[in-house]
Amino acid sequence: MPSERERLVAAFTRAAAERGYRRIDVDQVARYAGLPRERLELHFTSKERGLLAAQEAFLEVLWVEGASACELVEEWPRRVQAALRAVIAAMVDASAVARVFTVEAAASSLAAAERQFAAIDRFAALLREGRRHYPEAASMPEATERALIGGGASILCDHLMAEDARAIPLIEPQLVELLLIPYLGGSEARRISAG
Repeated sequence: MPSERERLVAAFTRAAAERGYRRIDVDQVARYAGLPRERLELHFTSKERGLLAAQEAFLEVLWVEGASACELVEEWPRRVQAALRAVIAAMVDASAVARVFTVEAAASSLAAAERQFAAIDRFAALLREGRRHYPEAASMPEATERALIGGGASILCDHLMAEDARAIPLIEPQLVELLLIPYLGGSEARRISAG
């Protein structure tokens, strides 16, 4: 059985998906959690803290989905592809939540933007593993992976803002190619992205 805090985080997520980041109503959150508002206030001293907890939970789901997909594949380029596919699937499955916590939150709150940047850094560290597999990539600028992940995230956010989540899987090959080009070169990255 979920704890009170977990119920509240789920309720913040549901309310944010329905109303948006800025228009969330804490009384509605408490109702969704099946708790009095006083219990909500014991866990979260402000609406923003509750939203940040919900955003962190969503970003953690993306991380777990991506990292878990990597573990199922041996070859590094295919791990990148599998992780991206898993993250895209999670974003499509929860597109309203994804839009709130990746687009609206970052535009509404400095703390939410910082959490999003931290998630980008976390995925960039996973991508940085490619330098071990492809030594010629070792001389790339330090910020390469962050730029690649950030650019890919920006493209995904564009689709979420357009409320066109069904089109997101169609851009997966382009994103895979984009992520792999610095390590594999154009033709090999294109070959992997096509398969």
